[in-house]
Amino acid sequence: MPASRLAYLFNSYMQGQCSAVEKEELMALIADPVNKEILQKLIYDVIISTGEESAMTGDQSAAVLDYVLHRHKAEGVIVMKKKRLFGASWKQIAAAVILVFFISGAVYYRQVRSGKTEFAEKPAVSPATILPGRNRAMLTMGDGTVIVLDSVQNGLLSQQSNTNIKKQGASLVYHTALPVVAGEVVFNTLSTPRGGQYQLTLPDGSRVWLNAASSLHYPVAFTGDAREVELAGEAYFEIAPNKQKPFRVNVGGMRVEVLGTHFNIKAYKEEDAIRTSLLEGKVKVVKGGLTDMLQPGQQAILHAASGGFKKINVNMDGVIAWKNGLFQFDGEDITGIMRQIDRWYNVEVVFPDKVPVRHFEGKISRNAQLSDVLHILELSGVKFKVEGKKIIVQ
Repeated sequence: MPASRLAYLFNSYMQGQCSAVEKEELMALIADPVNKEILQKLIYDVIISTGEESAMTGDQSAAVLDYVLHRHKAEGVIVMKKKRLFGASWKQIAAAVILVFFISGAVYYRQVRSGKTEFAEKPAVSPATILPGRNRAMLTMGDGTVIVLDSVQNGLLSQQSNTNIKKQGASLVYHTALPVVAGEVVFNTLSTPRGGQYQLTLPDGSRVWLNAASSLHYPVAFTGDAREVELAGEAYFEIAPNKQKPFRVNVGGMRVEVLGTHFNIKAYKEEDAIRTSLLEGKVKVVKGGLTDMLQPGQQAILHAASGGFKKINVNMDGVIAWKNGLFQFDGEDITGIMRQIDRWYNVEVVFPDKVPVRHFEGKISRNAQLSDVLHILELSGVKFKVEGKKIIVQ
């Protein structure tokens, strides 16, 4: 394929004039390592034409392409954002590089650090392949029986209190025959390990997504005046409406009460607070004598140490990114990021006495291998040493 054809397609893309057929052709050409040098020149020409030579040198653009075409196989995309650094013309540079990264299945990064973003020339991490988490969970039934859900076939698992319990793919589904008969309440517990996640449909039709290292304790049938569950860790809830039976989540000495709504609760013991975030409907948060109502877009924060309580507005896309298969960092520091990595990749993270001060913004697929994620973070200047399943932040 002549270089002129690749240049034509590349420039057409940059000008927003590529047809669907031409985009497919461009994808195939960019994915071919034979075109590495041509692509490097095209990207660098964009940089020169916008007057942003200082943004990325020729060697750096070559390093980027080498990383994309030869070393990087991540499925995620993380979009770069300059913070008032190069102005509008930076969008053209970003578009050029993001195109290469996206088509190659690689990752671009964005980082906020005192208004300055830097490329690291040679990310040094080369750990043994550590795969991301997957759909894994254990069901503990009322009689103490434990079922490892990722090891059993789809279909009926048990019948308790007139309720059928079925496995359907990566989901556990409860279906209670009507009418519900009051009697002895039988509880089940769904638990995910580090490196696991799972979905659950409760007997009332409410849906729950359970993040890694989390558990939900619940009755197999809601027979009382309220629907009550107990959470440890993190979960996203879509609650079936029922004005006669409020839905209550007990977590860390706090109660979250709704009638029918969508919300997320993050309550890991190692975190400094319990965070309840509302996407739809209304939520009442109760802690001791304190009661507050949340509106969509708001997050209630209960600080574990002080017991202090506050309410803020947050980006809900970031809050539930984990449910949608993403890590999303909105000014997150390295400590918070590594806690997420710790849980999802089932690794041990060790910090130095003085933790590097870095704040990150962007998105990465949770399907990426750990080595890919660490490569991205290393582009900011943070370094890692990997010993088996131990990650040492340097």
